[in-house]
Amino acid sequence: MKRAREVSTGNAVRLALPAVLLVALVGMCFVGNTDVSANHPVLVEGNCLGAGVAQRTAVTPGTCGDYDGDGRIGTAEDTDEADRVFGTINAAVGNTVLDPAIQATTAALNGRVTIVASGNFPEVVTIAPNAITAASAVGNLQLEAAPGVEANIDAVVQGDPNNTPRQNAPGIIVDMPQNRKVTIRNITSRNWTDGIQVRNLSRVVIDNCRLDNNRDYGVRGQGFSRVFIYNSNITGTGYRRGSTGDSPSTVVPVDGDGVEFEDTSGGVIAQTSITGSFGQAISNESTLGAAGVRIFEVVFADNLGGAGGPFTRTAF
Repeated sequence: MKRAREVSTGNAVRLALPAVLLVALVGMCFVGNTDVSANHPVLVEGNCLGAGVAQRTAVTPGTCGDYDGDGRIGTAEDTDEADRVFGTINAAVGNTVLDPAIQATTAALNGRVTIVASGNFPEVVTIAPNAITAASAVGNLQLEAAPGVEANIDAVVQGDPNNTPRQNAPGIIVDMPQNRKVTIRNITSRNWTDGIQVRNLSRVVIDNCRLDNNRDYGVRGQGFSRVFIYNSNITGTGYRRGSTGDSPSTVVPVDGDGVEFEDTSGGVIAQTSITGSFGQAISNESTLGAAGVRIFEVVFADNLGGAGGPFTRTAF
């Protein structure tokens, strides 16, 4: 019998944004669309690694991130029963094919996915409609770690032969309809090409996240997307080495920019630090120009290409 536990997923400490900044964010990122509530809350357990390349699926009950105490973690937790507790993020989101009874308990791209125990998740997390969840059925999605939980979406597992293909992929991909909102909160994404890649019409809030040691971009906005980055740290973009002991010169970043805006994307970056980039802190290649990217209380340090731009500094 699985024990029931209640998890607080509110943020322990949060800096208050000035009211005028909140108005600006709403106006820029979430214009004129009917909201849909997040209807399917699900939980994701933590995990730990076994000897060598083994990904553990069975542990002593209650240990190693086993939140519900059934002795299963990882993919074994995804398929054990219809209990709304999962071992991988993609299964919880609803983008992994499961038994129909279990699939019905996922967030189905319309809910709150909360990681409730610390762990490393070596998976490309995809938040996008697909053959499992049709675009007409999706709603708002929140992906977050509970306060005090370390949720690392990491391309590298020591000794794993799948490190190389993972390091040549984005860590989190968001490709959602314009009238659906995605929040990514309290997450670390590291060792990918892009820490978070926001595509097409997506509207995304990145709150209290760490984007570390990604090869090409910490955050990458594409298409007509709108991205709000708040209270986050983007570090070491473009400088990582390969997992096989390659020299730094063999890992060549596309740009190595902390944040990149392309096509007609835009957004707001507030109370965030962007440090140690191989390229620019912010690279704005969007046709919206400086008006499309606004910054407020952003710290730039040790970026080889400088602060970059163009962008609009806003004093609230």
